[in-house]
Amino acid sequence: MDRKELHKFFEGKATPEEKKALKKWLDESNDHSNELLKEREFFDAIILSDNNKEGISIPIKKSYTPHTIVRELLKIASVVIIMTLIGSYLYTRKMGEINSTMHTIFVPAGQRANLQLPDGTNVWLNARSTITYPSYFSGAIREVQLDGEAYFEVEHNKNQPFSVHTKNFDIKVLGTKFNVESYADSEDFSTALMEGAVEITSQNDTDISVLLSPNQKAMTKNGLLTVSQIEDYDIYRWREGLICFKETDFIELMERFEKCYGIRIIVENDKLGNKVFSGKFRISDGIDNALRVLQKEGNYTFERNKDDSIIYIK
Repeated sequence: MDRKELHKFFEGKATPEEKKALKKWLDESNDHSNELLKEREFFDAIILSDNNKEGISIPIKKSYTPHTIVRELLKIASVVIIMTLIGSYLYTRKMGEINSTMHTIFVPAGQRANLQLPDGTNVWLNARSTITYPSYFSGAIREVQLDGEAYFEVEHNKNQPFSVHTKNFDIKVLGTKFNVESYADSEDFSTALMEGAVEITSQNDTDISVLLSPNQKAMTKNGLLTVSQIEDYDIYRWREGLICFKETDFIELMERFEKCYGIRIIVENDKLGNKVFSGKFRISDGIDNALRVLQKEGNYTFERNKDDSIIYIK
C-alpha cells in the first residue's frame, strides 16, 4: 500500500472506496497489519516533531567515551520508545473513533435503496426500512442492525463472519445471498436464503436456532419459527420496484401494501375475505393505482380519511 494512501487514511481524508481497498489489503496478510502500524508510528512521529517548536535534538560531542556512548544510546532508545507508545496510542484512539462512528440509512415509504457497506457487501433496502452499520468493520464479526426488509449479498470473509441483528432474531452468515424481513412495528419475521448458509437464533432464547440451506425460508407462525421451501421467488422482486403476488388473499395483500406504503388499510367489506388475487404492480405507481386495478375484480370502493393516514375499503 502506497505511503501517501496510508497517510491520507490516518488524516481521516480517505474516501469510502479507499477505505474498502485498505480493508482488503489488511485482510491479505498479517505483514500488512505490521506495515500499517509501523507507518502509523512514522506518521505520528512526523506530527509530533512538527508540533514541537524546539524540535528533538541529540547533542553531538567531539569525543566519546564508553560512558557517553551508552548514555546517548539510552537517550535515543527513550525517544524511540516514547514515539512508539505515542504512535500506538494515537493509532488505537483514531481507529476507535473510526469504529465507533455509525451510519444510519432510512428508506421512506414507497421507495427502495441500494448501498454498499465498507466491506463490499451489497444491500438493498425496502420501503420503511432502516439499517445501521459502522464506518469500518474491525472486530471479529461484521455486525449491522436492521429494522425493516433488506436483501443482502454478503462479501465472503471466512475470518470475519457477518451478522444481522433484528428485533427478535440474529442472523449469522459467512458469504451468501438472503432476504430478511423484520419490521419493529410487527411481530412477523422471515428470512429467505438464495445462496450459502445462514444460522438464525432467537435473542430471547438461544436454544431456538435453525440452520437454513439454499432455497429455504424461515418465518414466525403463531410465535414459532418454522422452516419451509421457497415456492415463489417473485415476492422478492421488490428490489426491482415490483410488488408481485400469486393466489394471495385480499387481506394478506393489503398487509403488504401497508408495509410498503406506510399507511393503514381497514377492510370493511366482508366479501373480500374469500377472494384471492394474482398479479404485480410497480411500487412507484402508488397504492391508489393498485387499488383501482384490483377494484375491477374485487367489486369494492375505497376512500381516505382527512389526513390520508387511513384507507377504508367498503
